[in-house]
Amino acid sequence: MMKCKIISITHKPSHWEKQALQFYSKQLPKNFQVAYAEVKPFSSKSMNITSILEAEGIEILKHVDLNAHVILWDRKGQKIDSLGFAGLLQDQIDCGKDINFIIGGAHGSSKKLQESSKLILSASELTFPHRLFKIFLMEQIYRASTINRNHPYHK
Repeated sequence: MMKCKIISITHKPSHWEKQALQFYSKQLPKNFQVAYAEVKPFSSKSMNITSILEAEGIEILKHVDLNAHVILWDRKGQKIDSLGFAGLLQDQIDCGKDINFIIGGAHGSSKKLQESSKLILSASELTFPHRLFKIFLMEQIYRASTINRNHPYHK
């Protein structure tokens, strides 16, 4: 059983976002389980960017599962393609490890959050809205599962 958790800085998911996430969740094999944890973004005139990053990082870390393989998504991270991502997921399945994916806030992620992550990945040089990136990540999780099962979806 592969358990993935997507932890993100975001407001309450909208109806269209929930529909898109459910669309990919329903297509995952029975041995995949995906959960979500949403952390409200911090914004205050009295907080500078460093303070916001630290506060968001502390809240995110409260949702990280013990012994999970923690992957932080950041545009400054290591580039990965779909085949590499599929291999990464399969390696964790083979090791019996759960994965926690972290999507940081608008200002990025704190140093502590980066240091707490086993891996920092980037899907693109592009900047995505966090709501869309979560859907994009779910599609990539689904795509990885099809690659690992030799399903024709990836072709």
